[in-house]
Amino acid sequence: MKNQFILKQRCLKNKLRYIILMCISILFVLSSCVKEGDFDFDKLADNQFDPTIAAPFVNSKLMLKDILKDTSGIIQSNISDNSLKLVYNLENMVSIFAKDLFVIPDQSIPIDTANINLVSSGVTSYFSITKPYSFQLPDTTKNQRVDSIFIKTAFLKLFLKTDINHSWKLKVTLPDVIKPNGSVLVVELDVNYSNQSLPYTTVFSPIDLSGCKIRFNNSNGKKNELIIKMEQWVYPDANPYNNPYYIQLQDNLEDITYDKLIGYIGPYHYSVMDTMKIQDDHIKDLLKHINFAKVGISADIKNSYGLPINIHIDTILAKANTGNYLVTNFPNSSNTVGVNYPNINQLGQTLTTLIPYTENSSLANAINKTPNEIIFKVTGKLNPNANSSVSNFVIDTSKFAVSVHVELPLEGKVSGFVLEDTIGFDLASKLKDLNDVSFRINTSNAFPLDAFVQVYFANPIGKIIDSLIVDGQSVIQSGIVNANGIVSIPTNKTTEVVMPALKVRKIEQANVQKLYIKARLTSYNGGANNVKITNDNYFDIKLGMKAKVILKPQGGD
Repeated sequence: MKNQFILKQRCLKNKLRYIILMCISILFVLSSCVKEGDFDFDKLADNQFDPTIAAPFVNSKLMLKDILKDTSGIIQSNISDNSLKLVYNLENMVSIFAKDLFVIPDQSIPIDTANINLVSSGVTSYFSITKPYSFQLPDTTKNQRVDSIFIKTAFLKLFLKTDINHSWKLKVTLPDVIKPNGSVLVVELDVNYSNQSLPYTTVFSPIDLSGCKIRFNNSNGKKNELIIKMEQWVYPDANPYNNPYYIQLQDNLEDITYDKLIGYIGPYHYSVMDTMKIQDDHIKDLLKHINFAKVGISADIKNSYGLPINIHIDTILAKANTGNYLVTNFPNSSNTVGVNYPNINQLGQTLTTLIPYTENSSLANAINKTPNEIIFKVTGKLNPNANSSVSNFVIDTSKFAVSVHVELPLEGKVSGFVLEDTIGFDLASKLKDLNDVSFRINTSNAFPLDAFVQVYFANPIGKIIDSLIVDGQSVIQSGIVNANGIVSIPTNKTTEVVMPALKVRKIEQANVQKLYIKARLTSYNGGANNVKITNDNYFDIKLGMKAKVILKPQGGD
């Protein structure tokens, strides 16, 4: 009998050890984030007959960047103190190019001569006419002036109508049009008469002016003037002389574009607009729970127009579900800033004007309304003083571009912001072998925020079955905050929670497979103090379990 009792006792101990090893193995296999030694639960003595097991199975570290899942670089840190800020950039407020703003129209230059009397003595007849022409510019009301144009593309098209019944030569000289080789533009054309009906029309092939430079005379009361000289040589032949004759010459400059233009293009206003959208749900949720102490805005203006420009901030409008909120006093009370511009020696260069970072209380008020978008409208005023004596220098691609940067330092009062994490919990099916389960929760709070923590048990479809922490045990004090509102030392807390057998059976039967960890954060001292969120803030939770194993004797073994 004694031998049988010893044998049964050994069998029971072996069975218990098997169950304990199996449960510990399950716990450690299921805890992907577990490190040995995270918890100091009492260890089991090899020879101790105590059906109790202990093991850690959750290690979750929550940081703001991880929770917000920022992939666009909106969350940035300050080098000085590592505090966090949200930065929104608008880069699309770009004016049109100068070539589209200051468009040179086609020019039509008629040269009509009448009462031409040819010499019938058998010699060549010569006559000429010189005509000044005032170049037409886009807007006659702006007192525009052009001193020189460097042609990118243009065509000179000549149309001739005459009743001269002799062959002759036409020479057109434009002394103000300089070809790329430095010579004056001269066009010589032969007009051959072959007994066609009178009068007749001749259309000549277009003359390409690409690469030419046109100089204009603006002295002594003249305005945008160039000179055209027409000369004709009429050859003697056997045809009768039907004096007087006439010539109608149409000189058209068409499809004019330019590389560079020097002159005065006049005052122009051009508006640009863009919208800063706050679309990320995590960011919007954060904005709902922070009362920002300050919000700043800055801008930079890039300009390649070689002329005076003022930038006027017409509108900054925050649109929220509760209404629209107008932002004022940026960058100053007049909402206007003068812009740097290149001089003649910097033609083609882009100069930058910086509007430095400025805290703006009306923008902070608008942000605290949790807007969905902020609309920016900006107007560039070119030659705002309408001083026509000023020389402008532009290239075809001259433009101005306004970039706006809105910074939301994560500093202020926080109320009810929730950090969440989900952990796999595949122990429900094993709980039938466990009883008297107790949990140890080790927390470390490095946020300047008090945390109200709860752990929820959920079934496979996410339905919450029960919670772990009882009332009064869920508050974890903020880290120790220094005079700058930044945590210098984290606050640690250990909480023991006993789960009665009834709740164990409830979780087992519901097939719980998930743990939801939620930490609701509020500024310390009851939300009365402004705090700074930094890149170093974290909330760390380690969860371990200790349970007794249910031993079920089998038969008479």
